[in-house]
Amino acid sequence: MQMLEMAFWWMAAIAAGGLGLTLLVGLKVRFPSWLGAAHGLGGLAGLALLFTANLRAADTLPDLAWWSLGVFTAGFFGGLLLFRVLFKDRATLPLALMHGSVGSLGLYLLYGALHAAA
Repeated sequence: MQMLEMAFWWMAAIAAGGLGLTLLVGLKVRFPSWLGAAHGLGGLAGLALLFTANLRAADTLPDLAWWSLGVFTAGFFGGLLLFRVLFKDRATLPLALMHGSVGSLGLYLLYGALHAAA
């Protein structure tokens, strides 16, 4: 399995966890704050993996992989700003959906890059 594919599956797993967190927010279920922190740290690890994958295959990689990294980075810092600074401990469904839509776009771009590189 190549590194770009590993980054895709890692980010897909983080997105699935984020979907679960959004479901909990939508159902108004209280959950421990470490779940959100684990989601963020997993996203940061995925960013590092994707950045490394992009650097290692920079000459043969489609531009979509770099665009995906940019979108994921924006989503990471957006989530950090929204859920750790501005609205700490009171995430709302529209904010979670906004953050998730940026992550979904990044995952879509990474999927396109993965299949363009194959």
